[in-house]
Amino acid sequence: MLAWSPLLVQKIEIHALGFVLRKLQLNRHREAEVAAHHHPYHQLILYLAGEGVQVLRDRRVEARAGDLFIIPPGVDHGFAMSGNSRPLCLVLEYERRGGSRVLHRHLPQQSLNELHALLARVPTKGSLALSDYPAVLAVVARLLEPPRADEAPPLAAPSPLVVRVRESLRTEKPLAEIAKETGYVRDALTRRLKREHGLGLRGLRDQERLQAAQAALRELPNVSAAAAKAGFDDPNYFARWFRKQTGLTPSVWRQK
Repeated sequence: MLAWSPLLVQKIEIHALGFVLRKLQLNRHREAEVAAHHHPYHQLILYLAGEGVQVLRDRRVEARAGDLFIIPPGVDHGFAMSGNSRPLCLVLEYERRGGSRVLHRHLPQQSLNELHALLARVPTKGSLALSDYPAVLAVVARLLEPPRADEAPPLAAPSPLVVRVRESLRTEKPLAEIAKETGYVRDALTRRLKREHGLGLRGLRDQERLQAAQAALRELPNVSAAAAKAGFDDPNYFARWFRKQTGLTPSVWRQK
């Protein structure tokens, strides 16, 4: 059995300026490890949600939503479970000249929102129509373009402060109370978190809430029940908030 569940698979062959795209795939990892292996082509892995450990040669990198890895041909890599949320990963397989180094970047939430919206326009199976190609090419361009100024440098592992704040955020405490528990006022804590992790206090809370909401949408039969489990009293507000985070309504996200 595969260690992941493919949610979207498009085997494509697009040639442009020495670049060849072979496959675009969206995978939900099962609770299983992926043994070290390598490919004769480049592979790009973007964590859209959840968390895990990306194994790169002899390195183990804690990965969360927004972490993007580019793995050249012949480089051993694998995956191990970490945390409670199975990751959702976007995978590209392609060929291009040059590029022998493993690259690791972290995309901001706005970029993930853009990618979610573009992926919603790509059919999950079957042959692509000509009108589908602009969305596919936009996904590829967004993933392979040079880093933007707002992209935070990735961290191999979160700092003890980030870990502590994340744990507190899962209790739904007020942000001011969480800041006080760590010995900071709210604005000072946000500035330090941005320096260390690229996200402030509110951004980390939205990330934690989004993962809880996505897990609830996968597990429960309707959006209202998922909203309640994720800590939202008003399903309409939840729908607006979820669309702001992902570019998709909760119902459409469930379908995808």
